[in-house]
Amino acid sequence: MFMLWGCGSAPMRCVENVVPLSCRLQAGSALCAFVLLYAGPTHAQSVPTIDLHGVTIKPYATDQLDVGGFADASPAHPGTGARGARMRNGVRLNIHKQVEIGAIWDFGPAPGGPMRLFEGQVSYVGLRHFVFTAGIFKPSFGLESMQAQGDTVFIERSSISTLTRNLATGIERQAVQAEAYGKRYHFALSATAGTAGPGENGNQRAMAFRLVGLPVRTRSVLFHLGFSGEWVFRPASARNAAPALSLSDNPEINPGTVSKYLDTGKILSDSGGAFGVEAAVSWKRLLFQGEAYDILLNSNIHNDSEQLRFHGWYGQLGYTINGKQREWKGRTAAFSAPSCDRKQSVLCNGYGVLEIAARYSQVDLESGPIHGGDQQTGSLAVNWWPTGIIRTTVQYEYGQVTRTPSAEHFHAVMSMFQIKF
Repeated sequence: MFMLWGCGSAPMRCVENVVPLSCRLQAGSALCAFVLLYAGPTHAQSVPTIDLHGVTIKPYATDQLDVGGFADASPAHPGTGARGARMRNGVRLNIHKQVEIGAIWDFGPAPGGPMRLFEGQVSYVGLRHFVFTAGIFKPSFGLESMQAQGDTVFIERSSISTLTRNLATGIERQAVQAEAYGKRYHFALSATAGTAGPGENGNQRAMAFRLVGLPVRTRSVLFHLGFSGEWVFRPASARNAAPALSLSDNPEINPGTVSKYLDTGKILSDSGGAFGVEAAVSWKRLLFQGEAYDILLNSNIHNDSEQLRFHGWYGQLGYTINGKQREWKGRTAAFSAPSCDRKQSVLCNGYGVLEIAARYSQVDLESGPIHGGDQQTGSLAVNWWPTGIIRTTVQYEYGQVTRTPSAEHFHAVMSMFQIKF
């Protein structure tokens, strides 16, 4: 422990640190984090949490640099690119263990990305096992979607996870939500509107739910089973335009150099939603997880009503070679990143935390007159955490998109450097 003094006279105590030094906070906790990051090879990496008379202030950052692209693709696409895929920085506050406030800004993707508010929410947590949230945040939906971006096994989520969450429950969503959770269950019910930011239409209205349970939870085995559903009963509409929904995604990597392979375009719709199942089995250092979803759109194309049905799924395996396996968190009903199994914050067991993973996914956006593509991808990844807050990833992916006007197939390699705390 050590004492910190800000511009005023009130003492501030860093309650999560291991470096016995003092620092002056001139711009929140950024200076403290910087000093701790570079203080030394055996003691650094513990980002301070500031306690001010019952108000806890914790800095937040998820900053990612992605480099890579398509080693081979047909038709040919621009080869490689580099970008700051996510540059999310801000603070989260806890007031007397009753109220949580999140204020996080997204400066990416950079260069040229639409900077916007990533999270601006208030949660009441004073009632044990319950959370009530309002504002701009990510409502609970799906297993992979509820893993923090910096904790996902692969650089990008599977396409079916991205497509479904973007209907009504993705990031930057205007919403209210009630949650109940414990060591073996999680339930969330939310009402959502549009997404925040410039150029967005906030007149969408939807409902979503997620129910998760752990039928088995022992010291070495955990079985996770859940269901999620969302329904958009009023799709967003631009001024003087009919309501519409669209489904599109990059091919599970995004170097910033390619267009979206999966793309239905805007579909005139009265309503739509997604429903699916999620499952995971954790056994010692091995983690399997998978999800499958159906997407339903009640379309109104050329004044003809038609129900369109799309579907997709993924399955993935991850193995923690060195370190402590991914842990299940009741608050999000998802798995955290692996961590060191010893009291070390730098180079766990001498060479850091290592994880290898494989994933296969499929999405079919072909239904009726809509030809959005049928995509299959296989991915391999190696993740390395030299410290608790730094991660590097190398990922290989092969994919193909068929049943479109121009079929695609590609080999891609991506790397990511991440700082997250």
